[in-house]
Amino acid sequence: MEKSRYLFVISFIFIFLIAIILTNIYYSDKLTIRFETGTNEVILSKYSKKNQIIEKPTDPTLDGYVFVEWQLDGKRFDFDKPVKEDITLTAKWAKEEYITVNFNTNSDDVLESIKILKGYKLENIKIPSKENFEFIGWYLDGKLYENDELYDDVTLQAEYKNHNINTTYKIGDIVTITGNYSSSYDSIYAPYNLAISWDRVILDIDYNQENPYMVGNSEGVTGFFKAEAIEKNRGN
Repeated sequence: MEKSRYLFVISFIFIFLIAIILTNIYYSDKLTIRFETGTNEVILSKYSKKNQIIEKPTDPTLDGYVFVEWQLDGKRFDFDKPVKEDITLTAKWAKEEYITVNFNTNSDDVLESIKILKGYKLENIKIPSKENFEFIGWYLDGKLYENDELYDDVTLQAEYKNHNINTTYKIGDIVTITGNYSSSYDSIYAPYNLAISWDRVILDIDYNQENPYMVGNSEGVTGFFKAEAIEKNRGN
Protein backbone atom coordinates (compact mmCIF):
# COMPACT_ATOMS: atom_id res chain seq x y z
CA MET A 1 0.00 0.00 0.00
CA GLU A 2 2.78 2.35 0.95
CA LYS A 3 4.59 1.46 -2.25
CA SER A 4 1.51 2.24 -4.39
CA ARG A 5 1.07 5.58 -2.67
CA TYR A 6 4.74 6.35 -3.22
CA LEU A 7 4.51 5.53 -6.92
CA PHE A 8 1.39 7.69 -7.24
CA VAL A 9 3.14 10.69 -5.65
CA ILE A 10 6.20 10.23 -7.85
CA SER A 11 4.03 9.94 -10.97
CA PHE A 12 2.04 13.06 -10.01
CA ILE A 13 5.19 15.09 -9.43
CA PHE A 14 6.66 13.89 -12.74
CA ILE A 15 3.51 14.78 -14.68
CA PHE A 16 3.33 18.17 -12.93
CA LEU A 17 6.94 18.98 -13.83
CA ILE A 18 6.39 17.90 -17.43
CA ALA A 19 3.33 20.18 -17.61
CA ILE A 20 5.33 23.13 -16.26
CA ILE A 21 8.13 22.53 -18.75
CA LEU A 22 5.72 22.27 -21.68
CA THR A 23 3.86 25.39 -20.55
CA ASN A 24 7.11 27.37 -20.34
CA ILE A 25 8.15 26.15 -23.77
CA TYR A 26 4.74 27.11 -25.19
CA TYR A 27 4.61 30.60 -23.66
CA SER A 28 8.29 31.42 -24.09
CA ASP A 29 7.59 32.03 -27.79
CA LYS A 30 4.43 34.08 -27.17
CA LEU A 31 4.09 37.87 -27.36
CA THR A 32 1.43 40.23 -26.06
CA ILE A 33 0.29 43.23 -28.14
CA ARG A 34 -1.80 45.73 -26.18
CA PHE A 35 -3.88 48.55 -27.67
CA GLU A 36 -4.55 51.84 -25.89
CA THR A 37 -7.26 53.95 -27.55
CA GLY A 38 -7.47 56.78 -25.01
CA THR A 39 -11.25 56.31 -25.04
CA ASN A 40 -13.81 54.11 -23.34
CA GLU A 41 -13.53 51.71 -26.26
CA VAL A 42 -11.55 48.62 -25.29
CA ILE A 43 -9.59 46.59 -27.82
CA LEU A 44 -8.55 43.22 -26.51
CA SER A 45 -4.86 42.40 -26.50
CA LYS A 46 -3.58 40.21 -29.28
CA TYR A 47 -1.23 37.31 -28.81
CA SER A 48 1.34 36.16 -31.32
CA LYS A 49 4.49 34.18 -31.74
CA LYS A 50 7.80 35.97 -32.03
CA ASN A 51 8.80 37.28 -35.45
CA GLN A 52 5.29 37.07 -36.86
CA ILE A 53 3.07 39.75 -38.40
CA ILE A 54 0.02 40.73 -36.35
CA GLU A 55 -3.38 41.58 -37.74
CA LYS A 56 -4.45 45.22 -37.57
CA PRO A 57 -7.64 45.68 -35.49
CA THR A 58 -10.69 47.61 -36.67
CA ASP A 59 -10.11 51.37 -36.33
CA PRO A 60 -11.54 52.78 -33.07
CA THR A 61 -13.94 55.74 -33.05
CA LEU A 62 -14.17 58.98 -31.06
CA ASP A 63 -16.77 61.75 -31.48
CA GLY A 64 -15.26 64.91 -33.00
CA TYR A 65 -12.02 63.18 -33.93
CA VAL A 66 -10.70 60.99 -36.72
CA PHE A 67 -8.49 58.00 -36.10
CA VAL A 68 -5.11 58.53 -37.79
CA GLU A 69 -2.94 55.53 -37.00
CA TRP A 70 -1.52 53.19 -34.39
CA GLN A 71 1.80 54.37 -32.98
CA LEU A 72 4.66 52.70 -31.16
CA ASP A 73 6.87 55.05 -29.13
CA GLY A 74 5.41 58.05 -30.96
CA LYS A 75 6.00 56.68 -34.46
CA ARG A 76 3.64 55.04 -36.95
CA PHE A 77 3.53 51.29 -36.41
CA ASP A 78 4.05 49.16 -39.50
CA PHE A 79 1.72 46.16 -39.40
CA ASP A 80 3.68 44.58 -42.26
CA LYS A 81 6.74 44.03 -40.09
CA PRO A 82 7.10 41.08 -37.69
CA VAL A 83 6.93 41.70 -33.93
CA LYS A 84 9.87 40.60 -31.81
CA GLU A 85 8.75 41.57 -28.27
CA ASP A 86 5.76 42.61 -26.18
CA ILE A 87 4.52 46.02 -27.30
CA THR A 88 1.81 48.55 -26.49
CA LEU A 89 0.29 50.48 -29.41
CA THR A 90 -1.34 53.87 -28.86
CA ALA A 91 -4.07 55.39 -31.03
CA LYS A 92 -3.31 58.77 -32.64
CA TRP A 93 -6.30 61.07 -33.23
CA ALA A 94 -6.82 64.18 -35.37
CA LYS A 95 -9.46 66.81 -34.64
CA GLU A 96 -12.20 66.67 -37.25
CA GLU A 97 -11.42 69.93 -39.11
CA TYR A 98 -11.57 70.32 -42.87
CA ILE A 99 -9.81 72.54 -45.41
CA THR A 100 -10.58 73.25 -49.07
CA VAL A 101 -8.20 72.35 -51.89
CA ASN A 102 -8.77 74.18 -55.20
CA PHE A 103 -7.22 73.25 -58.54
CA ASN A 104 -6.05 75.59 -61.29
CA THR A 105 -5.49 73.30 -64.28
CA ASN A 106 -4.29 76.10 -66.60
CA SER A 107 -6.33 74.34 -69.28
CA ASP A 108 -9.91 73.61 -70.34
CA ASP A 109 -9.87 70.58 -68.04
CA VAL A 110 -11.80 71.55 -64.89
CA LEU A 111 -11.32 69.87 -61.50
CA GLU A 112 -13.80 70.49 -58.71
CA SER A 113 -12.56 71.69 -55.33
CA ILE A 114 -12.41 69.06 -52.60
CA LYS A 115 -12.40 69.07 -48.80
CA ILE A 116 -9.89 67.06 -46.79
CA LEU A 117 -9.08 66.74 -43.12
CA LYS A 118 -6.72 69.42 -41.83
CA GLY A 119 -3.21 68.04 -41.46
CA TYR A 120 -3.76 65.26 -43.98
CA LYS A 121 -1.87 64.58 -47.21
CA LEU A 122 -3.53 64.85 -50.60
CA GLU A 123 -2.72 61.80 -52.70
CA ASN A 124 -3.79 60.36 -56.05
CA ILE A 125 -4.78 63.74 -57.51
CA LYS A 126 -6.28 63.55 -60.98
CA ILE A 127 -3.89 64.47 -63.78
CA PRO A 128 -5.34 67.21 -66.03
CA SER A 129 -4.85 67.29 -69.78
CA LYS A 130 -3.76 70.04 -72.15
CA GLU A 131 -3.44 69.60 -75.90
CA ASN A 132 0.18 69.39 -77.12
CA PHE A 133 1.47 69.68 -73.55
CA GLU A 134 2.73 67.17 -71.00
CA PHE A 135 1.67 67.51 -67.37
CA ILE A 136 4.73 67.75 -65.08
CA GLY A 137 3.10 68.19 -61.66
CA TRP A 138 0.97 70.16 -59.23
CA TYR A 139 2.68 73.23 -57.76
CA LEU A 140 2.01 75.08 -54.51
CA ASP A 141 3.56 78.52 -53.93
CA GLY A 142 5.93 77.92 -56.83
CA LYS A 143 7.18 74.56 -55.54
CA LEU A 144 6.28 71.04 -56.60
CA TYR A 145 3.64 69.61 -54.26
CA GLU A 146 4.90 66.24 -53.04
CA ASN A 147 2.01 65.01 -50.92
CA ASP A 148 2.93 67.16 -47.93
CA GLU A 149 0.44 67.63 -45.10
CA LEU A 150 -1.93 70.56 -45.65
CA TYR A 151 -3.21 72.84 -42.88
CA ASP A 152 -4.91 75.73 -44.73
CA ASP A 153 -7.11 76.30 -47.78
CA VAL A 154 -4.84 76.09 -50.84
CA THR A 155 -4.89 76.27 -54.63
CA LEU A 156 -2.71 73.85 -56.55
CA GLN A 157 -1.43 74.98 -59.95
CA ALA A 158 -0.95 72.54 -62.83
CA GLU A 159 2.34 72.91 -64.69
CA TYR A 160 3.10 71.55 -68.15
CA LYS A 161 5.89 71.35 -70.68
CA ASN A 162 5.61 71.59 -74.44
CA HIS A 163 6.25 68.36 -76.31
CA ASN A 164 8.55 70.34 -78.62
CA ILE A 165 10.79 71.63 -75.83
CA ASN A 166 14.45 70.78 -76.28
CA THR A 167 15.34 70.02 -72.68
CA THR A 168 19.06 70.54 -73.33
CA TYR A 169 18.44 74.31 -73.20
CA LYS A 170 18.80 76.10 -69.92
CA ILE A 171 18.63 79.70 -68.72
CA GLY A 172 21.81 81.54 -69.64
CA ASP A 173 22.48 79.60 -72.85
CA ILE A 174 23.47 81.69 -75.87
CA VAL A 175 21.26 80.80 -78.83
CA THR A 176 20.81 81.82 -82.43
CA ILE A 177 17.27 82.57 -83.59
CA THR A 178 16.64 81.61 -87.20
CA GLY A 179 13.86 82.54 -89.62
CA ASN A 180 12.67 85.14 -92.12
CA TYR A 181 13.19 88.78 -91.24
CA SER A 182 10.20 91.09 -90.95
CA SER A 183 10.00 94.66 -89.72
CA SER A 184 6.54 94.23 -88.16
CA TYR A 185 6.25 94.36 -84.35
CA ASP A 186 4.88 90.84 -84.15
CA SER A 187 7.90 89.47 -85.98
CA ILE A 188 9.77 88.97 -82.70
CA TYR A 189 7.23 86.46 -81.47
CA ALA A 190 6.76 82.94 -82.80
CA PRO A 191 4.95 81.69 -84.83
CA TYR A 192 5.42 84.86 -86.89
CA ASN A 193 8.51 85.50 -89.06
CA LEU A 194 11.78 85.51 -87.14
CA ALA A 195 14.96 87.45 -87.67
CA ILE A 196 17.88 85.60 -89.22
CA SER A 197 20.96 84.90 -87.04
CA TRP A 198 20.07 86.84 -83.92
CA ASP A 199 22.38 85.82 -81.10
CA ARG A 200 20.43 86.00 -77.86
CA VAL A 201 20.53 84.69 -74.27
CA ILE A 202 17.77 82.48 -72.86
CA LEU A 203 16.29 84.48 -69.99
CA ASP A 204 13.39 82.25 -69.00
CA ILE A 205 11.65 78.99 -69.85
CA ASP A 206 7.92 79.23 -69.24
CA TYR A 207 6.33 75.80 -69.30
CA ASN A 208 2.85 77.31 -69.60
CA GLN A 209 3.72 79.15 -72.83
CA GLU A 210 3.18 77.58 -76.20
CA ASN A 211 6.60 79.00 -77.15
CA PRO A 212 8.46 78.71 -73.86
CA TYR A 213 11.90 80.21 -74.55
CA MET A 214 12.15 83.88 -73.62
CA VAL A 215 15.32 85.43 -75.05
CA GLY A 216 16.90 88.87 -75.01
CA ASN A 217 20.07 90.94 -74.95
CA SER A 218 21.42 93.98 -73.13
CA GLU A 219 18.74 96.13 -74.76
CA GLY A 220 15.92 94.09 -73.25
CA VAL A 221 13.68 91.11 -73.86
CA THR A 222 13.27 89.98 -77.45
CA GLY A 223 10.36 87.58 -76.91
CA PHE A 224 9.23 83.95 -76.76
CA PHE A 225 10.36 81.50 -79.43
CA LYS A 226 9.68 77.93 -80.45
CA ALA A 227 12.36 75.30 -79.97
CA GLU A 228 12.62 74.74 -83.73
CA ALA A 229 13.39 78.48 -84.21
CA ILE A 230 16.40 78.32 -81.86
CA GLU A 231 19.84 76.84 -82.44
CA LYS A 232 22.33 76.59 -79.61
CA ASN A 233 25.50 78.58 -80.23
CA ARG A 234 28.34 76.08 -80.65
CA GLY A 235 30.79 78.53 -79.17
CA ASN A 236 28.92 78.63 -75.82
